[in-house]
Amino acid sequence: TTTTTTTTTTMMQEPTKQLSDRSIMKDEEEDEEGRSYTKSASDPSQQAEEDSRDEMEEVRNAAKHETWNVRVWRLLVTGALFITAVCVTATTYSFLQRKQQDNFKTAFKQFSRTVGDAAIGQQKDLRVAFRSLADNLSAFAISTNQTWPRFRMPMFESYAGYYRELSHTETFAVYRMVLKDELDEYIDFVNRTYEEVVAESHVIERGNTEMLRPVGYHPYPSSPTPNGFVPDKERDAYFPSWHFSPAPLTYGFINWNPLSVDDFGAVVKAVIELKNETLFSPVRKYVGIGVALSAEDHEAMHSELRDSTAEHPHSIGFLPIHKYPGDYESPLVGIISCGMAWDRSLQQLLPENVDGVVIVISNTCNQAYTYEIDGGDAIFMGNGDLHDAKYHNYRVDVDLALNDNPKSASTPGHCQFSMHVYPSKTFEQAYNGWTPVIFAIVVGVTFVGVTAVFFIYDMFVQRRNEKLVENAAQSNAIVSSLFPTSIRDRIIAKNGKSKNAQKRIASLKNFLSGEISSDEAQHNFDGPLADLFLETTVMFADIAGFTAWSSVREPSQVFTFLETVFSSFDQIAKARRVFKVETVGDCYVAATGIPEQRKDHAVIMVRFARDILTRMYKLTKDLEITHGPDTGDLSLRVGLHSGPVTAGVLRGDRCRFQLFGDTMNTASRIEHTGEVGRIHVSTETAEALQKCGKGKWIIRRHGTVEAKGKGDIQTYWIVNTFEKGMDPSSSGDRSEIDPQDCILPNSQLSLGVHSSRSPGTTQGERHSRLINWNVEMLLIIIRQIVARRNAMAMVDARAGSNASSLISKQMTFHRQNSGAGGSQHHSTTTASLEDYMSASSHLYQPLDEVQEIIHLPEFSTKAIRKQEDPGDVVISSIVIEQLRDLVTSIACMYRNNAFHNFEHASHVTMSVVKLFSRIVAPDLDHVADNELARSLHDHTYGITGDPLTQFAVILSALIHDADHPGVPNTQLIKEGSGMADVYANKSIAEQNSVDLAWALLMKHQYKDLRRALYVSEKEFRRFRQLVVNTVLATDIMDKDLKQL
Repeated sequence: TTTTTTTTTTMMQEPTKQLSDRSIMKDEEEDEEGRSYTKSASDPSQQAEEDSRDEMEEVRNAAKHETWNVRVWRLLVTGALFITAVCVTATTYSFLQRKQQDNFKTAFKQFSRTVGDAAIGQQKDLRVAFRSLADNLSAFAISTNQTWPRFRMPMFESYAGYYRELSHTETFAVYRMVLKDELDEYIDFVNRTYEEVVAESHVIERGNTEMLRPVGYHPYPSSPTPNGFVPDKERDAYFPSWHFSPAPLTYGFINWNPLSVDDFGAVVKAVIELKNETLFSPVRKYVGIGVALSAEDHEAMHSELRDSTAEHPHSIGFLPIHKYPGDYESPLVGIISCGMAWDRSLQQLLPENVDGVVIVISNTCNQAYTYEIDGGDAIFMGNGDLHDAKYHNYRVDVDLALNDNPKSASTPGHCQFSMHVYPSKTFEQAYNGWTPVIFAIVVGVTFVGVTAVFFIYDMFVQRRNEKLVENAAQSNAIVSSLFPTSIRDRIIAKNGKSKNAQKRIASLKNFLSGEISSDEAQHNFDGPLADLFLETTVMFADIAGFTAWSSVREPSQVFTFLETVFSSFDQIAKARRVFKVETVGDCYVAATGIPEQRKDHAVIMVRFARDILTRMYKLTKDLEITHGPDTGDLSLRVGLHSGPVTAGVLRGDRCRFQLFGDTMNTASRIEHTGEVGRIHVSTETAEALQKCGKGKWIIRRHGTVEAKGKGDIQTYWIVNTFEKGMDPSSSGDRSEIDPQDCILPNSQLSLGVHSSRSPGTTQGERHSRLINWNVEMLLIIIRQIVARRNAMAMVDARAGSNASSLISKQMTFHRQNSGAGGSQHHSTTTASLEDYMSASSHLYQPLDEVQEIIHLPEFSTKAIRKQEDPGDVVISSIVIEQLRDLVTSIACMYRNNAFHNFEHASHVTMSVVKLFSRIVAPDLDHVADNELARSLHDHTYGITGDPLTQFAVILSALIHDADHPGVPNTQLIKEGSGMADVYANKSIAEQNSVDLAWALLMKHQYKDLRRALYVSEKEFRRFRQLVVNTVLATDIMDKDLKQL
């Protein structure tokens, strides 16, 4: 005797009680004799695990036949190891040695060329900066009508400092040419201006004159001596110094004549002769003059470099200044000089990871100095040519003179520099490693590790077998997803007649693709895989309203919805042991009684249909937030029919398990003639339920239904299903909007708005869902507004300075009252712009504010770079609650019109959101190409680049028909309504909507929400203009607006 236990649960996934009294569909699992059994014994997951173990064991057995391959490979590996140990050591050591030497030579050739090119490039930069400063001096003199030598360039330190940084030089000095007969007039000019010139340079460079010591000035061209400056001897022309950068510490540098120093004088004469060449003096230890650049400042310059001091070699370059910039045949008016440290000029010649290249700097003045280049640093080694003689044959010469005049080499008085590049032992060692020795050791160790190799080899064999089993199981899983288990087993069993595994696999592929030959069909297969199943129940479940719903959605939303719904149905099907046949569009087809025949097939299918109806209701409500309005209205129309079907596998492309027969057609007709949210069953299915003792589940449908090809047939309903709009997971209490949220603003009367509708409530749960969706959409834009505002505040500190208050400065507004025809002038000092507009709203109407042009924010690459992910922005719960309250109140403003209602406004809002999603907006993906991002911004007129604009347009879509009376403006004018009088018979309904919604938003209870939207007068004005323009644009009958 078997004790019968019955497990009773409700049909719902949630623990609800509203159906407990009428619930006659128990979730017991019974066999055809009515005996209960343990559900876990046929649990789908457990059965799948057992099938997987069988498949893996089968593959392991098949792999044993391939073990001979393992033995062959073991012998091959042993031989390869032995040959490697004997041959590689003897043949590759010398080869690698020669290869290393070749690599060393090739690398030095490459890097010596790099050093030469970089050094020449730096010398060219020096000459360009030198010439640019000289031409700027000439151009400035012409533009300011100054004559040489009475020339002065304000802000000289700004220009010179820039060119010093560009050319990597330490000093710049300007020497004006003064003829003998101009000397007295020139000295008078200098006496009047030198203090101001030097002080100005100190202020520009240091911000003050604290370092300036007002001593040492000498009012004559001077010559340096060990005891100080003395008057220079009489000459036909002088070159007294004037401007100097950096700012000199005393006035002693003023009027120093470089002609009084032999080597400098010789270079100056050569410069005069060659007219447009940069010429250098011999190398000196220290080119800074004590009165112009202190030893401490000079040493500080070198402290920035590696192993560099002020005592290292320096050169002074000279270049003529011509009267006209670019005309080097024009008269010479002065000379400009620069002080250059070779330590600094030889920086950044090599990549950071390349060391040991030796450079010898020599010139035609019989001087030579040696440096070692380590990456980007130049280290002074000493005077003379100190390179390693071992590498003398690797020498690479680089000419640094770069003079265009062919007379430069033969003109005496200056030094022409060249550079000789050599490798060093350090450089060579970077390419002569231990590779040959290491390789020999590896070969020797190979013998020692032979045993370990064999273990590793066995491990790889193990992994290979595991992967083989895994791949085979995956292949079988794919076949199982295409065919029922019994069909799959029959295919494999028939295919197993072939003893060779490869032939079996090939035959299976040919069978599935329909390319099987007649011989193969005779020997391997007994004909098509098809069976007749006499007792089955087929279900067609179609998503009602899906076509219209999907026509206004993005493809990604449509497929996301279908995947979510159908995958959920698949899970229920596995748990209920229901066979999923296919999905055709939005129709889900399933069957019971195949491939495993069972007498309670109708009972199982009814339970499954009930489950998917419940799951469909829950999913549509959950997806409504992300997929928009009307998603929650989608539901299933389910039809069931019982009868025989023919099922089998059709060979050919994309073969699958298919069902055929009149039962399929009838089930489709039953579904088509059913109702949304109900399970519609045929007479055959009803009889099958009665045979199983479930006659109490069904009720007879009143009348008959006409089925195509069947005529009039009697059908039945399954009781306890829920119709469209019923929530099976609730206790019957629908979520209603609080009536308090539906009270219109009290400011209507003060605004002169005449509403013919009394406050009321929204239309129940549907409006609640629409409100939730609108709140989520607006909240996304608010996060973008806050993220953009924070980014702009980081770019410009002033952007966030007004975040704590809206407007506190005095503002004057001018408004034109079209009704009175006059102007009103108002001035406020402490009231905010919001308060002012609310108090003066009776003086003007929204139509008066329509703007032909609304200026949107300019494009800012920096703001986009700094903007955080809007999804990470945290909006306070106060703002969210205020937003929800605002949307609820807007919903309550709508009347129950056929077209101008809240549901229509929500659909318009969804269309606006969809439109914005299709417009390209500049973001981080485009910031790398600044011009592209700017072009995209301009192409969309900046709309999608400004979240506040998007919020205003979306809000306008939501409020554009608020309190609409349901008749056109022309009818309101004919009726002489008070609303028409208020708005002067122009855009009546639209202006009324703007005034109502704006008055609501400006109420004190939404102040936190408003501060989240805008924080400045500019943002507030733009927001107001956008709302007014957008809402009034919906009045397509106004001729004046159409002209705009």
